[in-house]
Amino acid sequence: MDITKLLSGLPVDPLPPPLGSRSSEVVHAPKRAVPLSANEKKQALRNALRYIPPALHNELASEFAQELKDYGHIYMYRFLPPFSLRAVPMEEIKTVSRQSAAIIHMLLNNLDPAVAQFPHELVTYGGNGQVLSNWAQFWLVLHYLATMTDEQTLVLYSGHPHGLFPSHKDAPRLVITNGMVIPNYSSKEFYDKFFALGVTMYGQMTAGSYCYIGPQGIVHGTTITVINAGRKYLNVEDLSGKVFVTSGLGGMSGAQAKAAVIAGCVGVIAEVSESALLKRHKQGWLEKYSSNLDDIVEMIKQHRKSKTAVSIGYLGNVVDLWERLVEECERTGELLVELGSDQTSCHNPYNGGYYPVGLSFADADAMMASDPAKFKELVQKSLCRQIAAIDALASKGLRFWDYGNAFLLECQRAGADVKQPGSDDIRFKYPSYVQDIMGDVFSMGFGPFRWVCTSGNRDDLRETDRIAAQTLKQLAQADVPEAVQQQFKDNILWIEQADGHEMVVGSQARILYSDQEGRAALALAFNQAVRSGRIT
Repeated sequence: MDITKLLSGLPVDPLPPPLGSRSSEVVHAPKRAVPLSANEKKQALRNALRYIPPALHNELASEFAQELKDYGHIYMYRFLPPFSLRAVPMEEIKTVSRQSAAIIHMLLNNLDPAVAQFPHELVTYGGNGQVLSNWAQFWLVLHYLATMTDEQTLVLYSGHPHGLFPSHKDAPRLVITNGMVIPNYSSKEFYDKFFALGVTMYGQMTAGSYCYIGPQGIVHGTTITVINAGRKYLNVEDLSGKVFVTSGLGGMSGAQAKAAVIAGCVGVIAEVSESALLKRHKQGWLEKYSSNLDDIVEMIKQHRKSKTAVSIGYLGNVVDLWERLVEECERTGELLVELGSDQTSCHNPYNGGYYPVGLSFADADAMMASDPAKFKELVQKSLCRQIAAIDALASKGLRFWDYGNAFLLECQRAGADVKQPGSDDIRFKYPSYVQDIMGDVFSMGFGPFRWVCTSGNRDDLRETDRIAAQTLKQLAQADVPEAVQQQFKDNILWIEQADGHEMVVGSQARILYSDQEGRAALALAFNQAVRSGRIT
């Protein structure tokens, strides 16, 4: 990767050659419908060409128009860097402001093919969580970050650089806002239109803000969720032999496989995308997989009996998995799953966030662009089947929770009965993980605390792990409530085992749940370690 080239500005003299067809070496975002009128399509072109010198408009206009027609968005593939991106050590990033170098380190990490869900479409996770809207913005933003001073602030809106503004050294170097619209236009229909126009993007929580640390970023929270679900629902501290069924092995949901093993249970995760499943398997996060439900059931039974922690991937639709578990329960009387959830991207159910049962992955991708109305109908039927299977198992003892991904909301919109019996408001029959499990943790002030070793040195990360463990052990000696002591115990165990679980994907980063006192103590300890040379 040529970091000097990346910081040199938009390459227009000469123009890079056209890309031609999309690369088959990476996974691509689904093609989207183009909900634009003829005049709006012209506006989308004008919006894209504003980054390009006027002398090149004739050459690029037809190319951008074809991209819009083919993919539902102008990504500007011609400006895709000719090499894979990664979070290079900060010292290799030559900038005027060292703060900007750290931002560039983080931005590049979000587009690392090992990290990003659809790197060539600038999507980090969640199906549509973008870093920037197009590749022209990428080159321009990196150049501005490289050349700005500590007396300037760069302002971005949905990837678009508004400009560099005079500020001061204590002001932010970068101010970002994504997807901001007034409430009257806050709908999926307007989002699709504005996205096609190139004037908005959904940055998720950490994609468009350049602070994603790979799937590890949700592993700790998922681990805590599963462990505490066992404590609350099953009244057990040891999850050996207990089965947790869910879906999703993508950018965020991929954490579930690793979390299940750390929590000590049998994790069974359905994933329709073969490339996503194989990516997690190659990274060592997913231990076993099969596309055969007979094999999946046999593996579940085997590991339930041996009480060994394992992550099992089902290459197929989660509806088929849930329905097969219902059949097995009805046939044998044996409930093979104690805990269940779902991490499909139901915030975006009709544009790749949820794949309906009965369609192949490729056919679903094609239909969502060619016949979006039919695709929506199939998604809603699939959601109704999925929740019906979950209901059947819940009546036998399954404990299910919503993972904050709008799964129950979309089931309700699809016509399923998910309302809590006897409720006179909008409460669902199944709780959300925040409401029922993590709420207690959050109420004590504990939440995700992340740090990144911008040196790119794994030894530095290991040293921060040791510092964090020492700091937490000191804090745990205080006279605190039993519930807080339990958090310290869980978090000390986590940080002491973190390196051994090989959780780094991309930048040398770590996540650790902590309260305010812990965060302050950790920050001070890290600062002292840097000052003394203990870490670089």
